[in-house]
Amino acid sequence: MRRFLSGALPFYALAGLAVCMYLVLYRTSLFDLNAIVHGATGSAWFPAFMFVCVLLEAVFPYFGYFPGTALILMSVALNPKAVDGSVFTVAWLAIILGAVLSYGQARFFRPFLQRVASKAALRRCESLFDAYGRYARIALFIHPNACAMYFTALGLLGRNLTRELAYLCVGAAAAVGILFVIVTRLVSSVGPTDDGELQLLLAAALVAIGTLAGLYTAWRPQRVA
Repeated sequence: MRRFLSGALPFYALAGLAVCMYLVLYRTSLFDLNAIVHGATGSAWFPAFMFVCVLLEAVFPYFGYFPGTALILMSVALNPKAVDGSVFTVAWLAIILGAVLSYGQARFFRPFLQRVASKAALRRCESLFDAYGRYARIALFIHPNACAMYFTALGLLGRNLTRELAYLCVGAAAAVGILFVIVTRLVSSVGPTDDGELQLLLAAALVAIGTLAGLYTAWRPQRVA
């Protein structure tokens, strides 16, 4: 059970945050997010707006679950014609820059971590990353937060960034592309609208991915042993 939770909890936490954002954005009267996104999609500054939103979500851990992905979903759902190749490109670039910034800040704080953490704990982290690091690259295809956490781990462990950039570029393109394709298909079938269903769909997907990751984590150590 402990092994299962170690793999599943990060994704369950993201799913929980997604549900919290759903409650705040769609079940309170704090502001009308649909109106904000409608206004943004009609502006010439929409690509820049999307870049900033996705970048904030892709920097770990300072901004937590900033709803950058939710805004991509809403933008496509509410106004599909406004989301073109330029928006896809800036979202892709934002994920890459966010991951690199996450790596950089982790490298910056690494000397402090080495002073406060035990050598045994650091060696344990190294061994876990060696065992699961290549499989953790799958996170690059899932969510900007997961991508940022992966590159934060790279920085904290002092690993090489250069050889990971190719995986990052492909993973970021896949993540954004999957969002665009899925939401565009949904819009074509139900029409341009968004009442929070897409946010809940994202949370459900994260729960499913977390469950698979937990099952894999629980199974693989027994296989290696």
